[in-house]
Amino acid sequence: MLYLQDMKRRFLTALLVAVLTLAGASAKSLIKGLKSNEVPVFITLGQSNADGSAMFDPDEDARMRQWYESGENPGTMKMWYRSSQVENQPRNSRGEHPRWVTDGKIQDVPAGWLDLWYRNENTAGRTAMNMIHGYGTYSTGSGTDCAQGRRGMEGEFGIEFQRHFPGAPLYMLKLGASGSHISAWANPDDDHNWTYFLDSIYRPAITDLLARGLRPRLAGIWWMQGCADSGATEAYYRECLERLVERCRTELGFPEARLLIGHVVKPGESADYPDASVQFGQGVRDAQDAVAAATGGVDIVDTRNIDFQYEKAFNGHLHYSHRGVNAIGRMLADSVAAAGPASWSRFSTPGRWEKDSSGLPVFIPTVGRPTITYKRTKGGVTATLRYPGFTEKKYYSMSSAL
Repeated sequence: MLYLQDMKRRFLTALLVAVLTLAGASAKSLIKGLKSNEVPVFITLGQSNADGSAMFDPDEDARMRQWYESGENPGTMKMWYRSSQVENQPRNSRGEHPRWVTDGKIQDVPAGWLDLWYRNENTAGRTAMNMIHGYGTYSTGSGTDCAQGRRGMEGEFGIEFQRHFPGAPLYMLKLGASGSHISAWANPDDDHNWTYFLDSIYRPAITDLLARGLRPRLAGIWWMQGCADSGATEAYYRECLERLVERCRTELGFPEARLLIGHVVKPGESADYPDASVQFGQGVRDAQDAVAAATGGVDIVDTRNIDFQYEKAFNGHLHYSHRGVNAIGRMLADSVAAAGPASWSRFSTPGRWEKDSSGLPVFIPTVGRPTITYKRTKGGVTATLRYPGFTEKKYYSMSSAL
């Protein structure tokens, strides 16, 4: 009986969200400060501590499963899933051994939105999009040598997000590549992982939202990376990180995107784990601090008191434990809630202007499939982009050079 009541509550909440979406501007959002058709999006990028490397803790699992199966879970939180895995590549020009994300050898379910869950249960329609080392997102089992046996912060983020915004929708995008250098995300000579995220995760997910009349509001981007670059210079890491910030704001279409950067813990910083992290790099730390100090909307997340797990393979502490990643999930959700929905970056269709066959400027969107009409004047061209539920305008000045 309790199970049926919980299912009924989740169904009614999801139905309410659908009704509000279809009702348009006259309805109210479940999140104060957002329009009825605006939905929060949160993105996770980086390497293994963003990927979801924590070995599952049975007690944490039991607590989280109880919440996700209860009526407290409105069933309105989603994660974009795509079967994928990490593959080693030959040494690049910088002497790095790239770790690239590729499509999974097994497609357990088609790419698309699944219910946000505390672990991967993809074939049941729910996921955390965890992927660790050589084990693809599709790998299952009862141990920790598979993606299903590892945990990331997203499950706890969802629980805490609902505490702040009961019943609200949430759309999460995630791509972590264990052992990946920042080069694979932000060096134009070797940025495979960024390109994969953009083409295989971000564009299809956001295009789907836009086609349904939902306009994304970016609550934040969690960037947790640096262990693979422990030997990198401050100058190189800073150059790449600045480029990554710019890409998030231009190529993703969120001009005020807020990035939350997790520090790799320096040996001696943690009272409980004085050796952590075994792959700390001072150049990475200095670069992250410098970018945060110089760039608005880039904040450092202090991870020195986060719980670690010991791993014999690394002869020390490198990855956060299940309790640790859950603490991070709560910290991040609390941070985006404290910043407030009004601060969440509005979506502006990214794209470029080109000349058509007659030599007139036309706008080419790189995300979404809007219907576009043009109004041309002597001074320039205004493109009106129409999506279900909202419109957006882009302007091109004739004094500009294509």
